[in-house]
Amino acid sequence: MTNRTTLGGALALAGLMALGGTAIVSAQTAPASPSAAPVAATTLSLGDIESKMNAQGITIKEIELEGLLAEVEGHDAQGRKVELTLDRRSGEVLSRKVKNKTK
Repeated sequence: MTNRTTLGGALALAGLMALGGTAIVSAQTAPASPSAAPVAATTLSLGDIESKMNAQGITIKEIELEGLLAEVEGHDAQGRKVELTLDRRSGEVLSRKVKNKTK
């Protein structure tokens, strides 16, 4: 199962959740496949991933969730485009691609 969201969607969802509301985000969400395994409750949320990336100086453009992996696109503190793959259980960065071209 693949879920895609932009930073704006993640912030809106986080804001609603902080206010005690319930929200369903359907924009850019792909249909679930019958064989998709449920994601464990101990995985990092979009807000957790955003906080972790911001702490590392990453400005997020897009986060894509695929089961236990999160793919993050954005820019680092030097303005380079970065693409990261994270393990949603541990937060460990499994791969990092950096393009030297600035914003």
